Amino acid sequence: MAYLTFKEYQQNGFTMITDEKIFDQHERAAETQVDITTQFFYNVDRTMHSLSDDMIADDQWLIFRAKQFKRAIALQCDYFEELGADTPVGIANQDLSSIEIGRTHVQSNSNMNATNFGKTGLANGVVAILTQIGLMCRAVSYR
Repeated sequence: MAYLTFKEYQQNGFTMITDEKIFDQHERAAETQVDITTQFFYNVDRTMHSLSDDMIADDQWLIFRAKQFKRAIALQCDYFEELGADTPVGIANQDLSSIEIGRTHVQSNSNMNATNFGKTGLANGVVAILTQIGLMCRAVSYR
């Protein structure tokens, strides 16, 4: 089961991706990267937390967390679409520091790392959302 459907993507105001096949490709890649980063928090194979159950829960925090999680997936799909790559290696190989159109050459002093969180392949905005809903916490085991 996908974390986010194309219909949900559109209903939440996202419009960058207009082709459902492209969206499905990016959504699968976003699932993989987010699962790795969040230690498979909502992954159906792990069965620890259910995204669909949280969306209809009585607890407002669970509903909020699930909605924000879906928003993070949508943002990650847009990030992949904008970059033209949906894997960490593909993203790392993108040269976003300069562009040449005809005789015009524009070069930036910044690099791609300004939009990418470490080597995760996740956009900084996605990581900010995941952090705020508690899915980017790291702790040292006390045992």
